Amino acid sequence: MIIAYLFLLGRIILLGYEKIVVKKVGDKSDSIATSFLFFFIATLFLLPFAFNKNISIDFARLKFGILSGFIYSISFVLYVKSLSIGEASLVGPLYNFNVFFLLILTTLFLGEPFTFQKVLGLFLLVYGASFLNKQENLLRSLKALFERKETLYMLGSSFLIAIGRTIDGFVVGKVDPLFYCFFLYLVISIYQFFYILFRKELKEVIRILREKTFLVIIAGAINAYSYLFLLIAFRSIDVSIAEPLSMLSMIITLILAKSIFRESIKERTIGVLVMILGAWILNWR
Repeated sequence: MIIAYLFLLGRIILLGYEKIVVKKVGDKSDSIATSFLFFFIATLFLLPFAFNKNISIDFARLKFGILSGFIYSISFVLYVKSLSIGEASLVGPLYNFNVFFLLILTTLFLGEPFTFQKVLGLFLLVYGASFLNKQENLLRSLKALFERKETLYMLGSSFLIAIGRTIDGFVVGKVDPLFYCFFLYLVISIYQFFYILFRKELKEVIRILREKTFLVIIAGAINAYSYLFLLIAFRSIDVSIAEPLSMLSMIITLILAKSIFRESIKERTIGVLVMILGAWILNWR
């Protein structure tokens, strides 16, 4: 159990640092080229772990992964774009709004009950988000938040991630999760690579890789190992505990954003804590 929590701690640290690294790589770089490197390098890191003698693959279900990969390939371009032009302490926490969208989608399309617990949790997520761009009142804060391009990019990314997660739910029970993650990352890389070829921007990929080699490798490693650490943690820790704890990474992002980019995080810290509380309530069993 202690080992599982250590791996979960590792995931929290990696996720907190990820947004800082992605912001640095994406600065003055093409978002699609950056996203491609983010996933292609991660795919290489996952390759040694993706195949084992006990692997279970249902190729009939992997076709859903092709659709999911297409959705993610768009989502993470928006994710990179948002971080590259916005403050990490502002847009980073909004990534976790995929929880909000996921509950809405499962309620609408899977018929899951919309309980008071879910209403309270979702309200706290929205209320906490209002502190990220604090104005005179809740409505003005939310309006100011939604009027910014960078926040809309991140919310769009979160919405697409929620759709992808919903599709993944049909697959992971029949396919080894680590292989499925490797498969998804590979599919995303292929989609984005062909789009880069179509736009004739392969030189941009090479430029980013040459000028920001260390950051690109770090970003890819974080992308791969944060998921690997979560899988290890899931062996001993319930999802309802592991997922809300993972949101503590937002605190690390805020601290790093203040120390590295000199961003103002005082009120945003309050908002993030409220959002984490909302996530705990949503996942409480």
